[in-house]
Parts: sequence; C-alpha cells; structure tokens
Amino acid sequence: MRVVIIGGGAAGMSAASRIRRLRRDFEVVVFERTGMISHAPCGIPYYLEGLFDNYELFMHYTPDYFGRERGIDVRTNEAVIEVGLGYVVTDRGNKVGWDYLVLATGAIPAIPNIPIKGDHVFTVHHPADAINLRNVLYSMDSVGIIGTGYIGLEVAEALRFRGKEVLMIGRSGYPLRKSLDEDMGNIVINELIKHGVKLRLNERVIEIDYQGDKQVIITDGGKHAVDAVILATGIKPNAELAKQLNLRIGETGAVWVDSRMRTSIDNVYAAGDIAETKNLITGKPYWHPFGTTANKMGFVAGSNIAGKPMAFPGVVGTSMTRFMNLYIASAGLTTQEAIRHGFKVRSAVITARTKARYYPGGGYVTIKLIIDEDSMRILGAQVLGDDGSYVLGKIDTLAALMAKGATVEDLFMSDLAYLPAVTQVWDPLIIAARQFLRN
Repeated sequence: MRVVIIGGGAAGMSAASRIRRLRRDFEVVVFERTGMISHAPCGIPYYLEGLFDNYELFMHYTPDYFGRERGIDVRTNEAVIEVGLGYVVTDRGNKVGWDYLVLATGAIPAIPNIPIKGDHVFTVHHPADAINLRNVLYSMDSVGIIGTGYIGLEVAEALRFRGKEVLMIGRSGYPLRKSLDEDMGNIVINELIKHGVKLRLNERVIEIDYQGDKQVIITDGGKHAVDAVILATGIKPNAELAKQLNLRIGETGAVWVDSRMRTSIDNVYAAGDIAETKNLITGKPYWHPFGTTANKMGFVAGSNIAGKPMAFPGVVGTSMTRFMNLYIASAGLTTQEAIRHGFKVRSAVITARTKARYYPGGGYVTIKLIIDEDSMRILGAQVLGDDGSYVLGKIDTLAALMAKGATVEDLFMSDLAYLPAVTQVWDPLIIAARQFLRN
C-alpha cells in the first residue's frame, strides 16, 4: 500500500509518522512545496523580533531525519500541481500513484480584494519566507499592519521591540474581535497604546498605493504613509487540489471530513488547516487553523489509514497570544457568538491576584466567563494577565471543562491545587464561577 501525503507541515508529518509506526509495510511519500517540513509558522514573529537566529529551529525534525529514522520518503521543493483518483502529478513532471491520499495543504493568506501597488507589501505566513522578510523589515523605519488579529499583534510586538514605528489598522473597534468581547479587547488596546503602537480602528482599507519611496495605506478615514505594509488580514483553506478532486467543501470553506478525517471520496483523507471540524459548544461545523489541532487531526487520519480506528471529536476553539507584558487567551464563544447561536447569555468578569497577598511578587489576572443562563453551561472564557504560565493554566482548565459540557457549578466544585506562591486559596476560576451562584 502506498500513501501519498500532500503537505509536510504539522498535519502531514503527524499522519506520516503515525502510519509508519503502525504499518511498517506501508510506503509513505510526502510532497512538500518548500524546503521545510514539520515547520513552526508560529515562530515567525519571534524570529522577526530577534529572539533566535538559527533558521533551522523552525523545523522540529529535518527531512533527513524522517527518511533515516522513520522510513518516510519526504520530497521537498516539489509541489503537487494535479491530483486525480489514484495519482498525483508534481511540478517536476513526476506522476505517482496512491492507494490512500492525505490532503494536508494547510491554509494561505487571505489577501484583501483591493488595489495593491509597491514592492514592500508582505504577508507573514510560512517560515520559508522569514529570512527575506526579516532582512527587509529591519531596514525599514515604519511599518503599517493591516489587521488586528493574532499575527497582527505578534508582529507589532516584534517590530516595536526592534524600535520600529508601528501603525495598526483594523476594521473593528478593538483587537482580536473573533476571540474577545469589547470589554476585554479594550484592555489590549491600552497595552498597545502603552507600548507606542499607533491605532486606527474602525477603518476600512480601500487601497495600498506606492508614492515616492513610501507605501501609502488609503482607508475610509484617511491616508497613512509607511515604509512597509504587513497584510495580517487572515487566512483561508488552501483548497485548490481538493476542488480538483471534487471533494465536498464544508460550509466554512474547508474540506468536509467525518470524525475519522475521511473526505467524501473513499481512501482520501484531509487534516489540518485544510479540514473542517466541529465546534463542541455549538455542535456546528467549525474551522480552527492552529498547529495543535493540525497535529491531532494528522494523528487521527494516520491511525485510521493504518487500520486503528480513532475519532477526532472537535474543538472548543482554544487560542492564546501575547503582546509585550499582556498574555491573552480564549476558548469557546464570545458573547455575540453565543447570542447568534441562540443561547440565553450571562457573563461575569473578575480581576484577582495571582498569588496570596502576603507572598512577594505576583500580578493580576482578569477572567471573563460566558454561560447559558438556562443550563448554566460554560459557553466561553477569556483570560488576560501578565503571567503567561498562569494564563495558560487557567484557559486550559476551562477549555477541558467546556469540551465536556461543564457548568459553572462543575467549575466551582473543581478540586484545584493551592499553594500561596502560585495562586490564592480562592482560585480566580472559582471566584469567577461564584459570580453566577450568588442567588
């Protein structure tokens, strides 16, 4: 049996490794259009910031490692340009047959449909482009970032750390609109302003022009001249090859798969950012393009191809980022999403210390819980604070509970650890849950 995997990122290499572990008799061939596999796009902002210089650190394992240690035929710098039932064709003219096919083609930047001129307009997407991007940005004095999502914030931090002037432009009234409510987003605004980021919110970009030696961002609120522009306007599933196969596309725009990562065609699987999944809060189709999800999807796809049944249940949409001294995490639904899905919403926000008041050091954490008033089920959570490990621990606890349909009473009764050096005897999560139990 030959398995062909298109894409050497998180999902593709997880699937390949799982298949080879379970079925040494299977031939596994991976095609990757770049020279990098098992790569970490999330590291790009930290590379831009200068926190590491070794380009190879973007790869968890090298192509040689997968060939030598795991017996996987990894073909880098070779893109699949045609796919049909039982075969693929690459840009090198190679035609390779398959018994099983895994699409792990990931996502691509969603470029705004506006006129764009000039050579200094970039996206931040693949580590293969990171060296050139860093060299160019380091030579610039001012950078405009279009978009106020995760990439926008992380690149803003990197550039401010390098002493660049940063202008951030967003259509919404506050950053991270898909993850946070406005009251929590305003905390992020304050942190951005505190560290010198110039904000232009509620502005829609109409055009990016090039005048003299400047890129000019034209919005419905004015013109902004900068040396370079970063398009942090989101991503979309890279579904071109899926459409060649006439695979069923889900309502999110990603490839429809069942819980075993099978597509609408026998022996064809999809995993990672190309694949749709289920939101465990709403039960509806959902797209969650994060490496953590991609790794597990690839593992599940590989397990099923190798004959070991396994299901991917879905996600609650957990994510986390940072801007300077503020760590920002969320899981589940925002208030507006919960209302849109028909829930009767209640919410509460608390701010608490991260250590016992008598213990030296420590900071504060702000937690927002969103629940369904009828069932008391936790629908969403947002956690902001100055201690990354603390914020991570809280959102992970909440995400695990939400995935199991927990109520605020379940959270209140959770047996959480206590040590004065790392938390309070009344844990902030318990304090947040208590807000709904007062009566």
